[in-house]
Amino acid sequence: MFEKLNDKERRIVELVARGRTNHEVADRLSLSHKTVEWTLTRVYKKLHVRSRTELTAKLAAAQIRGLPRRNGASVGRQTEGERGEQR
Repeated sequence: MFEKLNDKERRIVELVARGRTNHEVADRLSLSHKTVEWTLTRVYKKLHVRSRTELTAKLAAAQIRGLPRRNGASVGRQTEGERGEQR
């Protein structure tokens, strides 16, 4: 589902899910707040959600199901480094 999003959309979604406002996201990513608003509107349509709350819930559910995170690790799965540390 989140594979439908481009890199900019993913970065914005991650920050929104962490509770950042549009202005905070814009400042953090060096974008205008209007760009953030328009991007979120497109994201909502792509993912069939109507609010930040729905978006955050959908992201959390996807991560719980084990979709890859940004660093390539999956929720609930150990990376090679973590497995090696337990040996």
